[in-house]
Amino acid sequence: MSGMKTATAHWTTEDTQPTLLLTLGEVASHLRCTRRSVEREVARHHLRVVRIGRSVRVERRELNRYLKSLSAPDEG
Repeated sequence: MSGMKTATAHWTTEDTQPTLLLTLGEVASHLRCTRRSVEREVARHHLRVVRIGRSVRVERRELNRYLKSLSAPDEG
């Protein structure tokens, strides 16, 4: 028994790291809006996406950039 390794520590380490790529549904959940609203922001090029095959994802750091741009005062 003492030579057995458990997977618990392995999973705990991965689970505590934030997800790098988010689906549009996950982004909508974070923003507390609809997926369609997120799709509109993507179409307006306000929110950049990563395409992997037919999948569309948003990098977490891009979501943070987008949120900062919303709270920044307009210049001009």
